[in-house]
Amino acid sequence: MNYGLPITTSFATRSCTATVATPQPLQYCASGSNANTETTKPPFKLNPKAPAFIPRMQPDQPVQKDPGVPSNILDRRAKAYQCMSPRTFQQRVNKSCPETAKRIDSAFKLLKKQDYINAEAAFRTILQDEQLNEFDHQRTVIGLARSLKEQTSEKKKEALTRLEELRVNGTFTESGASTIRNLDLTMSLCEQALGRFHDAQARLLRLRNKKPDADAETLCQHSGYFDVDIANARLWQHMRKYQLAEKLLLGMKAGLIEKLQSDPHAGIVERLHNYLDSVNIALVRYWQEQCQYDRAEDLLLNMGGKHLDESIETLCKPSGHHDIDLVRHWQVMGKYEWAEKLLLNMIGKDSKDSIEILCTASEHPEFDLSLALLWHATGRLQLSEKLLLNMISRHPDDAEEILCTASGKHEIDLALVRLWQEMGEYQRAEILLLNLSLKHPDEREESLCQPCGHHDIDLTLARLWQKLNKHKQAGILLLNMSGKRPDAAMEELCRPCGNRDIDLALALHWEIVNKHHLTEGLLLNMSNKDLNDSEDSLCMPCGNHDIDLALVRLWELIDKGKQAERLIERCCKLYHSDECELSYLSLSAGKAKFMEVINGYSESANKLLLISIHYFVMACKQISEASPKSGEENLIKALEHVQLTLERYPPTAGAYSQKAHCLRMLGANEQEWRKCFQKAQALDSNRKQKGKSDTWRSNEYAALQKVLAQT
Repeated sequence: MNYGLPITTSFATRSCTATVATPQPLQYCASGSNANTETTKPPFKLNPKAPAFIPRMQPDQPVQKDPGVPSNILDRRAKAYQCMSPRTFQQRVNKSCPETAKRIDSAFKLLKKQDYINAEAAFRTILQDEQLNEFDHQRTVIGLARSLKEQTSEKKKEALTRLEELRVNGTFTESGASTIRNLDLTMSLCEQALGRFHDAQARLLRLRNKKPDADAETLCQHSGYFDVDIANARLWQHMRKYQLAEKLLLGMKAGLIEKLQSDPHAGIVERLHNYLDSVNIALVRYWQEQCQYDRAEDLLLNMGGKHLDESIETLCKPSGHHDIDLVRHWQVMGKYEWAEKLLLNMIGKDSKDSIEILCTASEHPEFDLSLALLWHATGRLQLSEKLLLNMISRHPDDAEEILCTASGKHEIDLALVRLWQEMGEYQRAEILLLNLSLKHPDEREESLCQPCGHHDIDLTLARLWQKLNKHKQAGILLLNMSGKRPDAAMEELCRPCGNRDIDLALALHWEIVNKHHLTEGLLLNMSNKDLNDSEDSLCMPCGNHDIDLALVRLWELIDKGKQAERLIERCCKLYHSDECELSYLSLSAGKAKFMEVINGYSESANKLLLISIHYFVMACKQISEASPKSGEENLIKALEHVQLTLERYPPTAGAYSQKAHCLRMLGANEQEWRKCFQKAQALDSNRKQKGKSDTWRSNEYAALQKVLAQT
């Protein structure tokens, strides 16, 4: 994805191999920053189940040339392009065909929609045109490569091969970077997809005219090539070179601010602001991944001209600058009321409006979708469904065939799929997913388990099949998405495919089907660790919150409790996330140090629930070692604390489930504890499909058998 200026505009032919001088990039100065203001913040409760923050993609901005501005990089490149001798071009015609350009643009639109298979087909068709000019040929090969790199391992390799063939006949800068626009940047992305991160880094450094052995200060100086600098920062983030990533992003931000403060010509002000927005959103995303939620919130508020000390009314007024990103961030932080208030203000509605008005689609589909997702997250499922269906001109009472037909609005259809799963409408969700995949339930398993090319759809289908106990189909689909065969050697199966979401989904699948050795192998490889490493190395956080927590949960499940505890303690120090603290406290439940640790936290729903779990674990141990009567006192304490949780805070599936466990162990009426389980299921329909990785839940079984034996 190109976020800014093109890297070059000289397009060499296949027969030209001369080396050209490094072009002079448009520079933005590198000093000063306004992003590090620290202020005291009120406590907030994170939402571990909130969807991952995904900033909006910034549309390409047209570059306006002002005749009064001295010649810049764009002018010089354009002039160089126009002055090239006709002999430079061989075999292919120079004149661009408008019709072909439209076809290429249409294929790139499919890429933007993540419709990789259809994008691939479109680019391959264009390449069959023998009259394709050099510029369009290069664009098409690069587009094809970008569609291939999102698919199987073999297609990723094909993408890189095609780009290498294109590159070898081109020209190069003094640092060894290709002068073909976006070629080396795309090659770097393909190398990342294949797990060749050091090759990808070397290529980006050549584009930035940096030497790999340079000091950090030099490496983090912006190069002036905006899209490449951004790509390098994201790669360092993935490679766990967090200080370099943050330093580069902050340096880019400081340079852009200084450039804007230097009173630049009006012709480039808008472009500089667009660059600054992209850097700011990249910083927000980086700080979110590092669980630095305060800094991310500060920056988003600052982008809208606001400050956290202002009133809620002021904070929730639309600013016109990344309001939707602020809504999503508040959702991650659990500030649902603020998020909803801002969203309703953005679409001209009020929380006191009637249901009909609230659920009427506005002229802003992106805002409506965010509101529907917010209602879903806060348990208002009927409101969410009504709004989503109104957005595609449907009604809850429509026939199943109509409801399950793909609307052509991909994000809305997927939101409906996930909502219907939450509502227990699994068959309806599966039919819509298959329709989105252009599949039919009666097809052969081999066809059903082939990826459709859209990762969101494929992953959602795999997860749904897991809930429906179709584990075989889910496993085959995930392996196909990873480019692996079921009969491959363990080394191949446990090699990351390069897409973190797919790898984590496959790791979870293996955990569910009790292939724990494969889960551990894949997670360790994703962490750049080896099973034979020392325990100290194995228990170091890898830098990715989700991977580390997945490994903690697995180790807890397979009785590697000491390793799990050691890793989660270090994760808490690194990430400072609510989910890490909950995992740490859960591991400590039933142990002597638990109450000492938990007393350091102010009262919350999570604290009361964990105290209940603590007493429950101790009771189960007492019952297992002695008699049911011996654990009664701790069981009563466990029930009292979970009851307080339900009385003082919004009900959760975890709280109702814990209450059911307590009542059952105390010998309560079956109808009473089953009713609690049903309420838990209503609040979280995925609970039955979740692996019970908590060791204390396993230990509960032995105690329960003793209790049941006496009733």
